[in-house]
Amino acid sequence: MPRQEELDKMDFHERMNVFRRYFAFSRYSRLIIQQSLIISALDASYISKVKEVENAQKKEFFDIFKKIKSYGYLDDFLIAVKEEIQALQKITDAYEKRMNLLK
Repeated sequence: MPRQEELDKMDFHERMNVFRRYFAFSRYSRLIIQQSLIISALDASYISKVKEVENAQKKEFFDIFKKIKSYGYLDDFLIAVKEEIQALQKITDAYEKRMNLLK
């Protein structure tokens, strides 16, 4: 996440793109966590890695949230959060439809 000075130089659309990229990276990280979780069935050493990476991701999110709030860009961030909620809903809807087809 850029520093405050960098965010200050950006217009609204540029900041939104930064936040969107962050959420895209976060989704990617969740897939890596899921992959490690599945691999742990074959290699128990992955269990601690899963916990470590998951905890790090949670901490990072809350740290970034605090920074964005302290920078004065909470309203922009919350707009991106709402977009991300909608994107995640579309993804889960697609999975639900696919899963219903498999029944």
